[in-house]
Amino acid sequence: MGKKRRAILHGLGGVAGGLATIGTVGADEEIETWAPDAVYRNGDQVRYNGYEWQAEWYTQGERPSDTVAVWNRIGKLAETENYPRWSPDGIYRAGTRVIYQDAIWESSWWNENESPAVDTSGPWKQIRTVDSQKPSEQENGDMSQTPVETHGQLQVIDTELCNEDGTPVQLGGMSTHGIQWFGWEEFLTPEALDALRNDWNADLCRVAMYVQEGGYKTDPEGFTAEVNRIVEAITDREMYAIIDFHILDPGDPLQNLENAKTFFDAVAAEHAEKDNIIFEICNEPNDVGWESIKQYAETVIPVIRNHDPESPIVVGTRGWSSLGFADIGSAGPQEIIDNPVDGDNILYAYHFYAATHGRWEREQLDTAADALPIFVTECGTTEASGEGETDIESTRKFLRVLRDNNISWAFWSYSDDWRASGIWTEAVEDGNWTKQNLTENGKWMRSVIREH
Repeated sequence: MGKKRRAILHGLGGVAGGLATIGTVGADEEIETWAPDAVYRNGDQVRYNGYEWQAEWYTQGERPSDTVAVWNRIGKLAETENYPRWSPDGIYRAGTRVIYQDAIWESSWWNENESPAVDTSGPWKQIRTVDSQKPSEQENGDMSQTPVETHGQLQVIDTELCNEDGTPVQLGGMSTHGIQWFGWEEFLTPEALDALRNDWNADLCRVAMYVQEGGYKTDPEGFTAEVNRIVEAITDREMYAIIDFHILDPGDPLQNLENAKTFFDAVAAEHAEKDNIIFEICNEPNDVGWESIKQYAETVIPVIRNHDPESPIVVGTRGWSSLGFADIGSAGPQEIIDNPVDGDNILYAYHFYAATHGRWEREQLDTAADALPIFVTECGTTEASGEGETDIESTRKFLRVLRDNNISWAFWSYSDDWRASGIWTEAVEDGNWTKQNLTENGKWMRSVIREH
């Protein structure tokens, strides 16, 4: 894929989740298209993404969606035929019809976060089964529009990640676990990536190459070759590939500066002509100040730019990529704002684990996004250790902040790790990459990515 290739833009796509479908609206009826600056009051109707919506009360700037309670989807336009897929973030009213696990379901009463199931005491009843199709075939009728074809060469404009035409985008996908444990043919296989692209409908895959802990330092040439092999496989499936230089201990990236220069010189040269690459140059700096991280970044970035002048580069932030919140509280982002990394197409990493981080972090992230281009290159439903109970409700709230600010994200981790953050069961080792072999956490992540 050359960097000169133009993106093939989607037409109107499917809406994540869905609300009540009551009749069909003729395509020739005079229904205004939703506009972000317009004011809507109770009863006002608009067209948006192939459906007719009705406002429940006063609203401005809130896109019609099942995740925004102010809007109720009251019909589908004449040119559309398919019901939306059930979303774990959806708010569903009586009469709503959705697709879930190859069947059409109808809601009998208002519900939220109750997946359709054959249960006489639950809110859903099955109407009929439907043919099993990939999500984009079911919703958009076209599998030819891959993420890279749709968005092309990414760029950073002001505080947002944008496609090659300058339109803000939000990507969603998965991160691998450390490839020294879950690498190519040890866990990752062509079929595993086929599932991530074709079944999960993911936009991206992050390749986590640990530097220490049995990673890059033990075999620089071998791990560089393995990263290149995985990136080629991701590229073949036209997803975006995040090349993650995964530092943890030592937390000061300057201590791995020479390793980073050697590694990024090799991988940037190897993939210089691709338009689906994102470089993440230091996963989670810790016990180190912003000045050291900035010095490291401004040394490594020219190495990459010598081969690749365009691809986005994500810089880790202090306090385990918390934008400094974990170290110096709400003042963290300001030191980056006052002293940003020099260069173009630069983003700053933020990581969250929803069972550890909560409302305060969400509020701080929401504020920081007004001033900084942010990429959540790693996040999860568990505690920050990757263990413990999952907190789906907290994760949903984080995802809403990301959605509202067009912040892209990758869940941790696409593996069968024994911790709660591992989303495949050991049964997948037989090569059956289907939802039956996912953990409950994995099934939830899959549904979020499919509806993204």
